[in-house]
Amino acid sequence: MSVNVADSVVGHANTATLVLTVPVSVDACTLPITPDSLVARITSGPDVVWSSTDCPDALLARQVVVRHDPATVYTLRWNGRRSTPHCAGTGAVASPGGYWVEAALVGGQPHKAYFDILAAKH
Repeated sequence: MSVNVADSVVGHANTATLVLTVPVSVDACTLPITPDSLVARITSGPDVVWSSTDCPDALLARQVVVRHDPATVYTLRWNGRRSTPHCAGTGAVASPGGYWVEAALVGGQPHKAYFDILAAKH
């Protein structure tokens, strides 16, 4: 798995793509992606800004077939706000700065990608 994400503007949603492949020696496998099988979070330094454990409904449950080629892409959309426990309310907008999106399939190694949240231009 690899993670791709682009920079975004403060207050706007951002999308990360998880690129899934299997080794050349494996034909294909079926992978259920659910809040029980995938964990994702947005961090800035030691600060956990957003977590799928707070907002499991943000991970769209899908059953995907993963091959070596072409890669399978799973999209994770983040609203640009801090998560709250159980996503009970709307969290504060994430400030401009540097962030990491991290994702791991249960039992697998985490993968991450860096992105910036840019200040809005007036």
